[in-house]
Order: sequence, then C-alpha cells, then structure tokens
Amino acid sequence: MNIVILVQLAIVGAWAATILRHTRRLLRLAHVNPVWTSQDQRVRPLANRIWWWLGREEFWRTVQVDALHCVEITLMVFLLVHGL
Repeated sequence: MNIVILVQLAIVGAWAATILRHTRRLLRLAHVNPVWTSQDQRVRPLANRIWWWLGREEFWRTVQVDALHCVEITLMVFLLVHGL
C-alpha cells in the first residue's frame, strides 16, 4: 500500500512542478508582479496581458512539450508499477 502512495505522489509532483513552472513563466512573460504589493498596478491591464500571452503560440509550444513529457512519465510509471 505504501508503494502506491509513493507512486501517486511522484506523478502528482511531476504535474504540479510543470504547472508551477509554466504559471511562473506566464507571469514573467506578462510582466506581472506575483507579489501584488504595489498599489499602482490595476488588475485589468495585468489580466489583459496574461490573456494575450495565453493566446500566443510561443507560450503554448513549451507547455505542450512539457505536458507530453509528463504524460510519458505517467505512462511509464503506470506500466512499471503494473508490470510489478
């Protein structure tokens, strides 16, 4: 039972790391301050910049590659565990 939990945590960790990496990249590309401490920044222009980058191919190209790597790792771990 413990091995199943470890395998699930490894898969969830890989996906969480991918989501975190690309969220940080999106915020960096949109020049958004993730701390949100400055009062002079309005939410609407920041949201518009994020939305603009979500429509760009150069953002999604790396997201697709990393998502495919996570799918590949998930399938390999599943086949490894299923084979045991």
